[in-house]
Amino acid sequence: MVFYTLPDVVVNMQTNEGRSTFLKLKLTLELPDEHVVEDLDPNMPRLQDMFQTFLRELRPEDLQGSQGSYQLRMEILRRVNLVIAPQKANAVLIEEMLIN
Repeated sequence: MVFYTLPDVVVNMQTNEGRSTFLKLKLTLELPDEHVVEDLDPNMPRLQDMFQTFLRELRPEDLQGSQGSYQLRMEILRRVNLVIAPQKANAVLIEEMLIN
């Protein structure tokens, strides 16, 4: 098993009030072996685009509580695995999540 920390992701989230709310995520992927890392690097622009597109549509209330964090991890894992297929990540670990 190998851990791969992605570059920090910062996005401006949707809000009902129209004020700027930013989300900063530090994510680490749990990978089965080093070979998957070799496929991650050339796909980093696709991964960054996927993060920006997906996370910008979230609202702060979508991330509340443990259920919000769980759903975020599962959705990111699903999307990462689509980008790096046929390789596969085992899990997404949230090392830091700040909403401001």
